[in-house]
Amino acid sequence: MSTTPEDNTGREDTGRAPEGAGQPTFEPATAVAEAPEAEYGASEQYEGEVSDEEGTGAAAAEPAAGGAFSAETFALVGVALLAVTILSGQLVQILTSMILVGGEPIAAEQIAQIRIQIAAGGTLALLTVVTSLLSLFLGTATTRPWAKWAAMVGIIVGVLFVLAGAAAFLLIPEAAPPQPMMPPF
Repeated sequence: MSTTPEDNTGREDTGRAPEGAGQPTFEPATAVAEAPEAEYGASEQYEGEVSDEEGTGAAAAEPAAGGAFSAETFALVGVALLAVTILSGQLVQILTSMILVGGEPIAAEQIAQIRIQIAAGGTLALLTVVTSLLSLFLGTATTRPWAKWAAMVGIIVGVLFVLAGAAAFLLIPEAAPPQPMMPPF
């Protein structure tokens, strides 16, 4: 393999840009930060921008919302708890069962089991409501709208499930008297 200059037919790079080549220009970005009053009037501003206290008209963006313990986080936790509550289906199933039973006595063992299921489903629904309320209370002007909507959905549907659990608990019939034991033959 030969490395003589005759073998190299490509352009030599001397490290210098040819004349007329585009060179980067470093200019401050003052043209972008024009005062919003120039185009829209003094009372209107861009969404998410606040003018400074000296009244110079320079706009500063508000800090972004979010974080580990933000309204968005608790809204997502509320939605997850709501999904578990809905998908378990315990409260609605027990409520319809108690309506269909219509006050007829049932076995004492079933009553204890029904009460445990209502307590578990109702606690989960109540936890959904609490985390969704916490999301709304932590919300500020910079909270994303979907977090507010998700929190309200969690509150409304969670309260409905808590009411369904309370109604099912109140509709539990009394225990049937124990059946006499039959002697084995």
